[in-house]
Amino acid sequence: INGFELKPALLRTTAHLRSNDKQTDSYALWAWQVQVLRKAQAESLGTRYQPGTVTAEWMRQLAQLSWSEQGPHLAKEYLNRAGIHLVFEPHLDKTYLDGAVCMGHNRAPVVALTLRHDRLDNFWFTLMHELAHIALHMDGNQSWYLDDLDAQGGDECEQQADALAKECLIPARDWSVAAMTTPTAVIALAQRLSISPCIVAGRVRHETGEHTLFNRQFRYKVKATLGMN
Repeated sequence: INGFELKPALLRTTAHLRSNDKQTDSYALWAWQVQVLRKAQAESLGTRYQPGTVTAEWMRQLAQLSWSEQGPHLAKEYLNRAGIHLVFEPHLDKTYLDGAVCMGHNRAPVVALTLRHDRLDNFWFTLMHELAHIALHMDGNQSWYLDDLDAQGGDECEQQADALAKECLIPARDWSVAAMTTPTAVIALAQRLSISPCIVAGRVRHETGEHTLFNRQFRYKVKATLGMN
């Protein structure tokens, strides 16, 4: 099975690991990868993945499912219909993972999310980031991309994935962080783009560093929706 031949000592050469140079436990990381592949192999999607499926337009359509309270469930259905696995697997100690993507059984892409940060905006950005790796870097590529999205910068591939994820959620032509000063402005932009206001508010908080903005508004959780609590 693709990926099961990974050895802990070889992870650095078989995977693109985005981190802040934290002390990562290679054995825990390997165990997490194996569990992700097991979950994916246990799923029967009924659709064979076609390379080239994941495009910016395909990702934008996915982003619009975020408007629904059932958005995370709808996202899984959307990916599955395209022959892409979406696996939820909690991170293990000293792995610091938010998400990952690889090619799994029968060359079907596997997107894995840990929901380490239980916020709706984090769910959607991480999902889009991993899909961006498929769109930009992975068709026919056997590498893993393992992402700690708290890490700053990253290599060129990570910067490209960040940029595409941002653009598919909120196009640059529609974005002005300076204009997003009130809940009303956040909701108006979200309605215009047909996305969750949590995504808009989350980007404002991230770019300004003001994580208390909008008080308790726009702070929806994900794990409870997926029955993971």
